[in-house]
Amino acid sequence: MRAQLSLSLLLLSGTALGALNPAERLRNGRLHVIPSSSAPAPAVQKRAEDFFTPKFSNPKAATFQVNSSSLPLVDFALQDSWAGRLPITNKTSESRQLFFWYWPSSQSTESDSLTIWLNGGPGCSSLTGFLQENGPISFQPGASKPVANQFAWTEASDVVWIDQPVGTGFTAGKPDINDETDLGDEFYGFLQQFFTVFPELASKKLFITGESYAGMYVPYIASRIVHASASEQAALPLSLQGLLINDGVYSSFVTSQEIPLAAFAKTNQKTLELSNSQVAKWANLSSSCGYDKVIQAASVYSPKGKILLPGNTENIPDRCDVWDEFYEAAQEANSCFNVYRDTDRCPTPSDPLEPYFSRSDVQKALHVPNAGTFSECSNINVFPNGDNSPYSEVLFPDLLSKLPRGITLWHGLNDALLLAGGDRITIQNLTWGGSQGFAGPPTTPLVVSGSQKGVYRSERSLTYIEVDGAGHMIPEDQSQTALHVFEAVLGQTAL
Repeated sequence: MRAQLSLSLLLLSGTALGALNPAERLRNGRLHVIPSSSAPAPAVQKRAEDFFTPKFSNPKAATFQVNSSSLPLVDFALQDSWAGRLPITNKTSESRQLFFWYWPSSQSTESDSLTIWLNGGPGCSSLTGFLQENGPISFQPGASKPVANQFAWTEASDVVWIDQPVGTGFTAGKPDINDETDLGDEFYGFLQQFFTVFPELASKKLFITGESYAGMYVPYIASRIVHASASEQAALPLSLQGLLINDGVYSSFVTSQEIPLAAFAKTNQKTLELSNSQVAKWANLSSSCGYDKVIQAASVYSPKGKILLPGNTENIPDRCDVWDEFYEAAQEANSCFNVYRDTDRCPTPSDPLEPYFSRSDVQKALHVPNAGTFSECSNINVFPNGDNSPYSEVLFPDLLSKLPRGITLWHGLNDALLLAGGDRITIQNLTWGGSQGFAGPPTTPLVVSGSQKGVYRSERSLTYIEVDGAGHMIPEDQSQTALHVFEAVLGQTAL
C-alpha cells in the first residue's frame, strides 16, 4: 500500500477489522495508486538566484546541505536543501535516528514559518508526501522523470519532511516504542537535536501537518510540545501555531468506516459499480446495527448530548462489519479498485517512488549512503507490541484551547478507506470551547481560483473541510486546492 496515503490494510480472513487496534488495522499489504488527472502541474521555471538561501551558525549544518538542482533526473533549478539523519537524544551511544529533508521556502525572501509534514502507516515514509503530494519535486506514477511542482507547499513556508518513528523509511535503529506517548517523546528528542543543528529555524512559527495515520501522530506530538516542561521550553521555546490533518485516523474505525459506509456506498454506487441489492443490504444493516441512530444524532446542529456509539467500538458483530464486505465487493467489481481513490481504473502505471529512493546516487546526495532498497512502508512493525493509544480525538479540546491557529481537518470525498461521514460524526461528538459539535453543517463553499472545490465550516478554532475530486491524498489529487488550504492555515489567506 501507498505510504502517501499513510495507511496499510490488514485483511484477515474471518477477523473483523474492528477487533484490531489502530496500528494493526492499518498495516501490511500494498496497493498501487493510479495517478490523478489533477496531479501537481509543472512550475514556472525559476533560476537559482530567485531563491532565498538561509545561513546557519552551527558548522554542522553544512554537512547536511544538498545541491538540489544536481539530484538525479532533475533538470530544473532548485534551491539548496538539507537532508540526513539525526539522533533522538544527545547520547553518544544513541543509535536511533530519524531522517529529515528540510527545504527553505522557494520564495525570494525568508519565510517566517516552518512546517513539519508526516505520512502515516504506521511505518510509511514521508518522502512519499514529498515526491508525490506537496514537495517541490513531483514524480508521479507513469512519469519518466520528475518535474517542478508549482503548488509545492514550499511556495508558502519552509517545510521539513520527516521519516518517523524509528523503522520507517531512511530512519536508523531498532523500533522500541509502545504507544503514541513514546512516539511523542522520541520526536521531541529529535526536534531538540534538529534545532541544535539549525538554531535559526527554532524561532519560526511552527505548524505540524500530515495525513492518515499521522492523525494519531500529529496531535500526540503537538501535545508533547505544548506540555513540555518549563526547563525544556526555556531551552527550546517553540512557537507551535496550528495543525493540519487530511483523511486522518483520530477516532474509532466503527466511526470512520462502519457507520458511514451505507451512505457512502449509495452516493458512490455508480462509480463503484455496486449492485442495488448490495447497497440495499448495507442500508438494512446500517439500521439493524444501530448505525442510523448515530448518523441521525450527528445530523443535529448543535447536538443534544453525547452520541452513543453501538457496542464496543473495537469489537463489532461480524454481520455489522459492513466495510469489509464493501471492500470485497468493490474489488470484485473493479480489479484495480483503489481504496484510497475510488475513481481509479485499470491500467495501473509503475510507481517510480521506491526505485528513485533506492538509487545509490540519490541516497548519497541525501547523506544516507548505502541505505539499500527503499520501502515506502516498513516491512517491520514500528510499534513492536502494537499501538494501543487512545484515539487522538481525546487531545483535541486541550490543543484547540492552546493553538493560536487551531486545528484544521479535511477529507477527500473519494476516499473509500476512511470516510468523510466519520469525520462529521467525530466532530459532532466532540466537546471543545464550551460547546459540543458545530452549530451548523459544513456548507460554506470552498472556492479556489473562481471554482468551488468543496465545502467547509469553522467554529471555535476548529475547521473542517470536504474536498471534491480528491481521495485519501488531497495534495496529490487537488494540488492547487491543497496549497490554498495550507496558506489559509498559515494565515496567509482566507478560505
